[in-house]
Amino acid sequence: MLALLLVGAPAARGEGEPAADFVNQLRAVGYYDMALAYLDRLDQYPGVDSAYVTTVPLEKAQTYIDSAVAARSADRRDELFSNAETELQAFLKNHPSNPRASEARSQLGKLRMFRASQFMTGDANSTDRRKARELYQAAADTFDSIIADLKGRLQKMQGAKIDPKKEPEKAARRDQYRFEFLMAQHNAGEARLMSAETFDDPTKDATQQLNEALQIYTDLSEKYNSYVQGANAYYSRGRVEKTLGKRDEAYGSFSRMLEQADVDELREAKIGAATELIDLILSEEDNDYQEAITIGTPIQRSLRPNEEKSQAAQSLRVALARAYLAKSKDKKNTKANERKRAVSDARKLLLQAKKIPGSHDEETIGLLADLGIDAAATEETAEMPTADDPKNFEEALVSARQVFQTVQTISEQIDALKKQGGQKEQVQPLEDSISAARQTGIVILRRGLSMIRPDTDSAAINEARQFLAYLLLQSKNYRDSYVVGRFLSQFAPGSETGLSGGLIALNSAQQIIATEGTGGDFWVEEIKSLGDYLVEKWPDNPKAASAKGISIVMAMEKGNLDEAKRLIDAMPNGPEQAKFRRLLGQLYWNDSLKLRREDKPQEADELLGIASAELTGGLEQISGGLVDEEATKAAVVLAKIHLKRDQPNDAVKALDHPKYGAITVLKKLNAPSDDFLFDLYRTELQAVVGKMTSSGGNQDKLLERASQTIDNLQKIAADANGKKKLVGTFRVLASDIQEQIKNAPPARQEQLIDAFNVFLSRIATIADDDVTLLWVGQTMLGMAESSIPPGQNKADGQAAELLTTAIETFQMLKQKPNASDTIPFMLGKSLRLQGKYSASLSEYREILAKKPTMIDAQEEGALAYEQWAATLAPKYRPSAYKAALSGGKKGIIWGWGKISQMTQRNPAFRDRFFRARYHVALCRFEQGQAADDKRVIQQAARDITSLSALYPEMGGTDQYREFNALLKKIQVALGENPEGLPPPA
Repeated sequence: MLALLLVGAPAARGEGEPAADFVNQLRAVGYYDMALAYLDRLDQYPGVDSAYVTTVPLEKAQTYIDSAVAARSADRRDELFSNAETELQAFLKNHPSNPRASEARSQLGKLRMFRASQFMTGDANSTDRRKARELYQAAADTFDSIIADLKGRLQKMQGAKIDPKKEPEKAARRDQYRFEFLMAQHNAGEARLMSAETFDDPTKDATQQLNEALQIYTDLSEKYNSYVQGANAYYSRGRVEKTLGKRDEAYGSFSRMLEQADVDELREAKIGAATELIDLILSEEDNDYQEAITIGTPIQRSLRPNEEKSQAAQSLRVALARAYLAKSKDKKNTKANERKRAVSDARKLLLQAKKIPGSHDEETIGLLADLGIDAAATEETAEMPTADDPKNFEEALVSARQVFQTVQTISEQIDALKKQGGQKEQVQPLEDSISAARQTGIVILRRGLSMIRPDTDSAAINEARQFLAYLLLQSKNYRDSYVVGRFLSQFAPGSETGLSGGLIALNSAQQIIATEGTGGDFWVEEIKSLGDYLVEKWPDNPKAASAKGISIVMAMEKGNLDEAKRLIDAMPNGPEQAKFRRLLGQLYWNDSLKLRREDKPQEADELLGIASAELTGGLEQISGGLVDEEATKAAVVLAKIHLKRDQPNDAVKALDHPKYGAITVLKKLNAPSDDFLFDLYRTELQAVVGKMTSSGGNQDKLLERASQTIDNLQKIAADANGKKKLVGTFRVLASDIQEQIKNAPPARQEQLIDAFNVFLSRIATIADDDVTLLWVGQTMLGMAESSIPPGQNKADGQAAELLTTAIETFQMLKQKPNASDTIPFMLGKSLRLQGKYSASLSEYREILAKKPTMIDAQEEGALAYEQWAATLAPKYRPSAYKAALSGGKKGIIWGWGKISQMTQRNPAFRDRFFRARYHVALCRFEQGQAADDKRVIQQAARDITSLSALYPEMGGTDQYREFNALLKKIQVALGENPEGLPPPA
């Protein structure tokens, strides 16, 4: 949007408080109290969006929640959560129909669920259980209200036949409502189930809550099982049925859960269902352990890396271990070796589960004890080795291996302790033990290596050196680890051990640079030398190639792109080289932009050519069918380079390339970020618009693609923050397009404006959201203004056509409820540029009646009077110029005189002050000319000379030149010698 400013006596200040960004910044750095104080005073600040002021309770609630998460005291945490709940309730009470009300209700329900769970941690007493129960019930009530609201909205949409292709936004809104409706139902059931579990005997004391939860989950699973929430409901339904003692029904629900598709969203529920089924089966009298094993084993074996350490996985392992133990006790139906294998399988599962702390710990330790395994032994604690003199090299190597095992075991203990929230005083002794173990290992290895014999196995020697280099690196003895590692790489070329030593040496050199600096580039040269050596001795090893990459990255970090290019060119062709070429191309692109900002276009263009070649080469080297986000980002940059070189056709080709084009491979990417999608679609829009101006292009198809790209941008900006980001994106795009128009030759410029006028007009007809329409109006206005020749006040030709569309758009937006003051401001400016001065002034009066200190509008109003005066008959001109000087009859529009007074004292408005004084003198001169009044013309001259006495520089070189030219013109009109202003000191 245009930047609007406020002024007020005695000093001027900016209009438009950046409240949302400021609050987010305060929260991000942990200044929660300051954020709350700022929000409490927000209604006192001028220019803050009224919609944001309305949502202050929501922002305060979020601030309280963030503060609670950071709080160390449980009492303080609960107090802050309570404050957050109060703010959410206040917002919902006062603004039930606000667009963010649904968000507030959902947040309130989740907050209550979380607060309730806090009361149930540890050994909850009866008071804590009661408080938790009340909060769970309150959460259920909240989710019920969401369900009722969304159900009504969905019923209203049910009769309407919504075509997703013709009405994508309505279809998206319907899908969003349905998603929120199903989530609210799931949460409502969960709140009731959790409420029931606060009783000591849920089956006896919480029948109502359990039956209500069962009804909700039954409806979800039967009516909506094609949706994730409905499919997941089978698991929750089975849990409730099991609690109610409905064993057969629970068995059926858990079994149906396992029948669902094996997709990410259902994995946890399927693991849980398998665990519950095993529990049901083993609790039966006949104890069909084989069925339990058959059910649980495939799920356990299919655990994914991200699931291995989850609580659900450990519970499954313990349940499956109980099934194997039951099998091991069945002497009647199993053979001895089968029972022995069952015990082994159970022990393996229990030891796996024991490594991960959680709610299963007590049962796991008990089952291990039944197997005769001491719980302490499962911690795998190792006896610390001593640094006693080894008898020979072989004994030293055995001790070193024991050190490694000790370090690994203690490291696992530290990780587990940290996950459990262990305090520093608990972790520190273990870290000290690791440090001591490393030092012991270093002593042992150095002594052992001093005892090697001619017949000592070289592989064992290299293994010992590898251990020593690693321990030295971990102990931060970087110079020693560098020496040992490099020696090892040269002593064992071509071997894995030698490569490991080289990589340790590289890591050591990097650490030295990070902690001590480059040391006169000595270590930089060492890294280059070692990288070259590793690539030479291990030419086909990707780890060696990545070592070469360290030198490349260091050259890039120092800004030495030519050296980086030399190193990359020396690499063998392959994925590693291709990736570095793409990175190098993007860095050349960044440097090109920097040079352009420094007004060095020729040098910038040279770098563009290099960037294009590197990116193209790096992208063309891609092999295989999978392209990651890094490569597609490089393709987007290549498209931007083509746009900067005025090659829109090549830009489109880069985006549509069958192998690496970002538009082509977008569906193959794994959840690309919104930032990437914004950048991609914005670049696509620029490329398509650029191509629309080239000869031979199919305008209809290009326009259709441009419209689709706009739709894609709008889909990403679904929420309030997204729409704000969308406005920023459109503003940048509009600026880029204006830059293209400004720099294009006349013939191309005319074609570009015509094509884009068609494009924007089409968008205005298909868009029904304020954000897009506002962008259309802003872009039309900006393009029209840039098309008007200097010195011409009234638009004609293409500029007039653009303004017509802009005015129609702004007038439509102005009729909407809660229209921003930006709309009449831009409407007034558009009308002024069209020469409709009376209508323009009406818009400014409407704004300034509410916000008299909006300096942008005051300047526009004075300028409208001034330009209008020049078009009037001679007898009306003097009074019109007087209005430009002193304002209208009602004083709403100040005129140039008062504008200069109100901006004089504020350094931020220095340029505005001198601009206002220039127009005071100009209007006074024109007024005197029109009235044929020499005294008024003389006053115009004094306006300039008196200002020069106070400010000899007259505001700067450009403004001095304008004042000087005007004074000479006035002096000629007075019949004086046109001496102008004295030279500035």
